[in-house]
Amino acid sequence: MHSLYVIVTLSVAWLALCVVMWRLHRSRLDSVLEPNASILITYASQTGNAQAIAKRCATALNISETSSVIALNALTLEHLTNIEKILFVVSTYGDGEAPDNGSLFTKLAKILSSKKLTNLQYSVIALGDSEYPEFCAFGYQINQTMLNAGAQSMGNVITVDNYNEQTTKLASITPDWIKIEHELTLNPEIKPLQYWQLTKREVLNPDCNDAKLFQLSFSSIGPFPCWQAGDLLDIQPQQPHDIVERWLLENNLNGNMWLTHQGHQQSLRTWLLTRELPKACPHSVDELLNELPYLHKRSYSVASISQEGQLELIVRLVEKNDVGVPEIDYGLTSGFLSHYCQVGSIIEGQIRDVSSHHHIDQSKPMILIGAGSGLAGLKAQIAARNFSVQKQVGKIWLIFGERNSSPLLPINQQLSSLQETQLTKLSCAYSKDVQYPKYVQDILLNEKNILKQWLDDGAVIYVCGSLTGMGESVHQTLIEVLGQSSVEELQLQQRYIRDVY
Repeated sequence: MHSLYVIVTLSVAWLALCVVMWRLHRSRLDSVLEPNASILITYASQTGNAQAIAKRCATALNISETSSVIALNALTLEHLTNIEKILFVVSTYGDGEAPDNGSLFTKLAKILSSKKLTNLQYSVIALGDSEYPEFCAFGYQINQTMLNAGAQSMGNVITVDNYNEQTTKLASITPDWIKIEHELTLNPEIKPLQYWQLTKREVLNPDCNDAKLFQLSFSSIGPFPCWQAGDLLDIQPQQPHDIVERWLLENNLNGNMWLTHQGHQQSLRTWLLTRELPKACPHSVDELLNELPYLHKRSYSVASISQEGQLELIVRLVEKNDVGVPEIDYGLTSGFLSHYCQVGSIIEGQIRDVSSHHHIDQSKPMILIGAGSGLAGLKAQIAARNFSVQKQVGKIWLIFGERNSSPLLPINQQLSSLQETQLTKLSCAYSKDVQYPKYVQDILLNEKNILKQWLDDGAVIYVCGSLTGMGESVHQTLIEVLGQSSVEELQLQQRYIRDVY
């Protein structure tokens, strides 16, 4: 019996070591140039899409040529002078900004302004969302920087609007010099469509005048997928039923009509729930499903990990009170999840692997910073430590901001429970507190000496929540407290990770 125990213990230890070494290997792949590489692929990706495309392109190229893949922050002048071609695969984030793992390109751009790279050829794939005014701005910025440095463009910037790994063909978004012959073999990570049943929904801040915050629990329909802390769920929203009924009536269409589309058969009414509906219908019924685009998916930080047996989200309900309109209008996806979708309903939601959020040494201290619905990503990180295979896990400091400090609110009761069971330190900031209103950045300033000590001990900073307001303020405060160069060094070491939206 004792021998069996020893064998099991050694096996678990060996598995843990393998996991650690694999993660170290994966992280090195993102910063080291392969020997004799003639082609370099570099990515800047906030949610993992650009990184996935970059790796698929590398797979295609490695069939016939030598190529390497690195994060844009790791790109140096030496790289650019030692290769023949480079492919940039970059997203535009926020208000025309670079993703975190590409934000240091501005420093390299200053160096390149006085250099000549006349022997270098390049292409740019830019990902973005055309609903924002700065569509693919970062990709165009890179293109201009390379032109100014004398590099040879191999074609116009390839723009990708609302990339969807399920439907977008790699060959349609890559330059001609990358030959895509076997589409499916180049994207083995694409998962089948996933469906979830809503099992519970709880208001975390009831009886408050604040925008409602909901915690939702889902069970998987079909095989239970695996995911990690830091991953996202891409939700396919649906139109409210009354809007679809009104549209059908206005366009004199029979919603009970059954239509077959892409191998699936449903009523027209059901098909239209996930489609954009123009004021007038310019298409025949036969053309309708091919012409009406799907509603844009929305990404949410997952608030649990797969070992917990259920998927959790935390969603802030967006309310729109338009002047002259008596009814309250809700944000499309937040309204669907928080208001229209009923317990027992089934939704489509695709887990998105964000590997840049996975390289966290669980033995090191962790400083979790967030506000509001950002609690989702922070709860997942805490859960990851509970299920860690490492014998010793680092301490956790949670810095969290909400609006109302009432201890009776479910969200504040959750924070108290976390403090009692899993946290080393909890610091809360309540913006509407009568006596001491403050924000999370105020805590960083007030406790900057403790912050520095935790970082000296090797702590990782993980920020989750809104980019506008909280995310930007936290970033500027860290620069104020630590200095620009220290913050950049933390980014390069993957010790400053942001899941902001």
